[in-house]
Order: sequence, then C-alpha cells, then structure tokens
Amino acid sequence: MKIREEMTLLMEEYETSGQTQKLFSESKGIGFHKFNYWYRKLQREAAAPGGFHKIESRVPRPVRDCRAELVYPNGVVLRLDSLDPELVSRLIRLY
Repeated sequence: MKIREEMTLLMEEYETSGQTQKLFSESKGIGFHKFNYWYRKLQREAAAPGGFHKIESRVPRPVRDCRAELVYPNGVVLRLDSLDPELVSRLIRLY
C-alpha cells in the first residue's frame, strides 16, 4: 500500500477516534510532525481538489468596463475584465 493510501486511511480512523493528533499518532507509532504534515496536506487537498480554490463574490455590482491584470510572484497571470474589490482582495491574499 502506498503512503498516501495509508495516511488517508489513518486520517479517517483519526477523525472517528476522538483523540488528539499527538495521542493518536503515538498510538500508531508515527511521529507527530509526520502525522500533522499529512493531516494538513490531505485537508487542503480535500478543500480544494485539483489545486484550485473556489472564490465567490459577495459584492452585488462589480465595476464594469475595467480591465486589470494580477501577476503572482510564481508567474501566474490573472486577467480580469471587471473589478470586484472584494474578489481582487481575496485573489491577492490567495497567494
């Protein structure tokens, strides 16, 4: 069994155990830091499958006829045809 499969099964078991991460990882003979790494990793992946984050805007009327370009340090470029201040703020914090 691959490590990902093993850790996924352990995380499912942990969720129903009622124990703290520290106690659970010790009972399974896994280092706490390794367990916590996998826990956070699998939680992030479950929240955003495929590495994408769903962002919904709560502002009813975005500014029209405006173009903007958001460039992240890793080279990703987002081109926006209309501006929603809250959406832009969330996209900036996403990186």
